[in-house]
Amino acid sequence: MRELSLNGYIDEESWFGDEITPDSLHELLYGKDNAATDDVHIRLNSYGGSCNAATRMFDDIRAYPGSVKITVSGTAASAATVLCMAADRLEMTPGSLFMIHDPSTVAYGNERDMDEAKAVLRACKESILNMYGTRIRISRDDAADMMMKTSWMDANEAFEKGFVDGVTETPAKLPTGSAGNQVSLDTAKAGVQAWLDRKTKPFFMQRTPQSACVEPPKEPVPAPDNRVRVFATDTRLEHLRF
Repeated sequence: MRELSLNGYIDEESWFGDEITPDSLHELLYGKDNAATDDVHIRLNSYGGSCNAATRMFDDIRAYPGSVKITVSGTAASAATVLCMAADRLEMTPGSLFMIHDPSTVAYGNERDMDEAKAVLRACKESILNMYGTRIRISRDDAADMMMKTSWMDANEAFEKGFVDGVTETPAKLPTGSAGNQVSLDTAKAGVQAWLDRKTKPFFMQRTPQSACVEPPKEPVPAPDNRVRVFATDTRLEHLRF
């Protein structure tokens, strides 16, 4: 069985160098020539990220012709739990953590814009519940309530509620870099918050994907312009961050 490791935030592009993207997962899973069909074991540690990117990863894993086993080794939080649901077999190490919560976003504009943002969040939550529903043993309403409250689970609780299929036995010697020992809840919460904090930056600064970073040409400094600028309509609703 081929061994893969996914460790980082989930996003559409690599902005900071610590993200897992749908394209990078696809290449790892399917190979550069899209010819891989062997069974795969993925060790996952992620504090979450973009719900849309996680859904693309879910679909890619489900479409893979071989068997995919995922072991949460550390933390699976937020959008990472969506990716997890695609596994043929999903397990957690005894010391790992699993967190689900409502999706969130950043939006601005008028009353209609706010109503639109709320509608998108409601639809996003329903789609997440659709994916949880492929595995969980609790009701959809109970899962929705857990999301609303932001629920952190240890491996035993995640297993009891059906979010994972089993809890791994502690190996005699953990693999190098494994987070199989007890994960600090404070550390995991800080990791999730760091993602939420970084996703507010597009409103105040222009970011360039890491792969496209180049030294910008120097240009003459324009005269001060004190007019109030209006953001482009298509940027009013920031990328969903789950």
